[in-house]
Amino acid sequence: MPLGLPPHLAARTTSTAIARAGHAAAAVCLTAVGLVVVSIQAYLPQVILWPALLVLVPMVVLLVLLERSPSSFIAVSYLVIGGLCVVWYSLIASTQLDTPVANDDFTIVLLKLALILVVGVGPSLGFSMVWTTVAYLVGELASAVAHMMLGGAWQFDWVSFAVWFIVVGLLAVLRVDRLTGRDSQSEIYRAARDEMLADVRRVFEQRAVALLHDTVLNQLAVITATPHDLSPAVRAAIRADLETIVGQEWFDVAAVDASGGAGDDVAGPNGGRAQRLRAIIDDAGGPELRVEVEGDAAVLDALDSESFDEFSRAIGQCIANVRRHAGTSTADVVLGGSADEVSAMVIDGGRGFALDARTDGRLGVGTSIVGRLETIGGSATVWSLPGKGTSVLLRVPAGRPSSSVRELA
Repeated sequence: MPLGLPPHLAARTTSTAIARAGHAAAAVCLTAVGLVVVSIQAYLPQVILWPALLVLVPMVVLLVLLERSPSSFIAVSYLVIGGLCVVWYSLIASTQLDTPVANDDFTIVLLKLALILVVGVGPSLGFSMVWTTVAYLVGELASAVAHMMLGGAWQFDWVSFAVWFIVVGLLAVLRVDRLTGRDSQSEIYRAARDEMLADVRRVFEQRAVALLHDTVLNQLAVITATPHDLSPAVRAAIRADLETIVGQEWFDVAAVDASGGAGDDVAGPNGGRAQRLRAIIDDAGGPELRVEVEGDAAVLDALDSESFDEFSRAIGQCIANVRRHAGTSTADVVLGGSADEVSAMVIDGGRGFALDARTDGRLGVGTSIVGRLETIGGSATVWSLPGKGTSVLLRVPAGRPSSSVRELA
């Protein structure tokens, strides 16, 4: 049974593999009969044995049709015509070679094996066992009819019986294995599904924490640092953040796109995304920080909506960190990319800081930047020295399937 497939797919795969193997073995048997007839005809040109080759034609045609488009009608036709071909071949071989017919003759056995080895693809292996048994009986009945017409003595065919016994025994073993392994296969499938759902929940949790940091914590810091009444602009920003969180659509990329967010607009993919990124940077920098965006904005078109949304928010968080901690009034964002990835370098000439093991543990860096990019397969690298400023390199793979988290959910 194929490991890792759901039970219903594993059962279907096993049945199809057995049927195709049987078709290949039946084709070998028919080919061997044809070679024997051609060899005898070439060695004894005075006998007319070539009509026996015509017997093989309908069986070969039906076998090809059964392999390409299996159906009950074709399978039944193969058994019926195959039985008639066994009778016809026995009559031709006996009359032309002037020898008594024997149901255990080499070529006749091969024809019967071509019937037995064509295992029907049904709803269960039990159906295949019944089908193989019917094919065995059809072959034996056909050879018995030929003996009655020629007046020959019927003998038990041990070879055909042995092949039928082996095929039925193999199907029976697979049947028992499928019944005993069904529970374990279901457990494997459920474990894989639970692991996938756990990954989806982890991505949602990371995005939720990052969004809370970018909105609620930022606004609380503004409220705490404002000794007087909040300005209308700050109130509007807080109201917009609350609507984003309470609306429960923060994780839906399609909803962001429809509302003029990270998606493309009528201005074209490159222009719309560049404007959206510019708006996020201006909002994060505020009036006290001037940010220059350089590079080719066309590289943003290599990202799908989900990746661009998280990428632009991570850049915005870098700019917010510069505004709060760098002690400078200017910063630069340089966009770049290649066929495999899109990158952005956020540079400031501020006070900088000493890098240590706790850098990624800070909520702003570890969650809103590094953790956010990890959900879309990206990464972030920080360079900084006290008094020398800070540089952050953000990298995201290009061509990522759109809305992967939503599809998994």
